[in-house]
Amino acid sequence: MSLAPSAWQRVSLKQTPASLWLNGGGQTHELVAQPLGAWLWRASVAHVACDGPFSHFANTQRHFAVIRGAGVRLHIEGATHTVKPGEAALSFCGEQDCQCELIGGPTLDFNLMTRAGTARLERWPLTQTLPWITGQVAGVYACDATSLRHPSGQQWTLAPEDLLWTPHLPAAAWQIESRDALVFAIVGSEP
Repeated sequence: MSLAPSAWQRVSLKQTPASLWLNGGGQTHELVAQPLGAWLWRASVAHVACDGPFSHFANTQRHFAVIRGAGVRLHIEGATHTVKPGEAALSFCGEQDCQCELIGGPTLDFNLMTRAGTARLERWPLTQTLPWITGQVAGVYACDATSLRHPSGQQWTLAPEDLLWTPHLPAAAWQIESRDALVFAIVGSEP
């Protein structure tokens, strides 16, 4: 049974408490983790204050995008990846050793982690169709003012740093208007 368009849930970064990292290098705001307890997927925003290692997450796929700041260099098992605001997200395995090097000071970063299913995290506006599949988890994180419109006429307006997500995407020709947003979909994440 599919859920109505109103099944979207909103989470604001400003209303989400921060957890300090054990290594002192930053803090994380967990926006959503499903199911509660032993999550199969999690979306969070991190303030990275200094260079250092990322935590290991066994059997987890990570998707990482920079929201604000000059960007980072991630050194992952011998390869270096530069990630800057406005650029595509980087995907890597959570059990890989990852050292983060800040390019020009602290950053604000979006993280999508999955332990089941297949996920995509894309920067909007896209040059392709939305990476959403009917009946699966989907979400939009607003880096800038963003609106999401359903053909029924329902519309959601997101302020910067709002996340709008649904556990079950209804079939529709969804429309997004934004200068900068992160859009994700997760297929096969049911417990």
